[in-house]
Amino acid sequence: MKVSLLIPTYQDLIALELILEALEYQTYKNFELIVAEDEQSVECKQLLKKFPNLEIKHVSHVDEGNRKAIILNKGLGIVTGEYLIFIDGDIIPFSTFIESHVALAEPKTVLCGRRVNLGEAISTELREKRNSAYNIEKHFFKNYNYLKKNGTRHYEQGLRANPDSWIQKMLTNSNKNVHILGSNFSCFTKDMFAINGFNEDIIGTSKDDVDLEWRFIDSGCQMKSCKYCANLFHLDHSRVSRIEEENIAKKQMKKNREDGRYIAKNGIKKLSN
Repeated sequence: MKVSLLIPTYQDLIALELILEALEYQTYKNFELIVAEDEQSVECKQLLKKFPNLEIKHVSHVDEGNRKAIILNKGLGIVTGEYLIFIDGDIIPFSTFIESHVALAEPKTVLCGRRVNLGEAISTELREKRNSAYNIEKHFFKNYNYLKKNGTRHYEQGLRANPDSWIQKMLTNSNKNVHILGSNFSCFTKDMFAINGFNEDIIGTSKDDVDLEWRFIDSGCQMKSCKYCANLFHLDHSRVSRIEEENIAKKQMKKNREDGRYIAKNGIKKLSN
């Protein structure tokens, strides 16, 4: 099964390079990479040329603020994979990341994962190439004290069991609170297109994953955990408060839910009604 991995990126080419390096180590090889750049930079195109062994497609548009949903829909318009995996531009996948999503894939099912949140010091080490995510992954237990001492949060999300093994099922069955996290989820392509992709009216906010979840559920999909097998590292960075934008998004989502509009009117396709 061919996979399309979509990565939105904005003005962080160092992180993007770390992601591309990690993708070269993937145990599952049948995938294409869609780099969805929320701006247009010559530097990004130059970086992508440094990875000829990866099948990369690049979409971009003029920088007019946070338009993540728009550029991701543009990326969805060129996917050729039967299956979709989404991460963010500050996320570094374990070598078994794609393999794990594929192993757990089911029709009408959205796989929901989490991430290891690295502290500032380790994130800086990775950005400066004084350490590698692959090295930390391969010696994860050995690096426990190193990770905890340097402010790593959710260390347990780096523990890996084989997909659908009794260990993974035991760990995930103990937590029924399964929700989409925009930096680690996957689904069949046809299920994403059934809801017409991302809602471009939910703009400039971190609520795009919340919006996706209720729309997937209303379309007949279920949420399933892929924790403890589809592992990721999250690079530390400063965060901008978007309280006002989030409040606007909540009102938009509330109205759409009341109207039963789980198919985005302003999505991959622009619907008239």
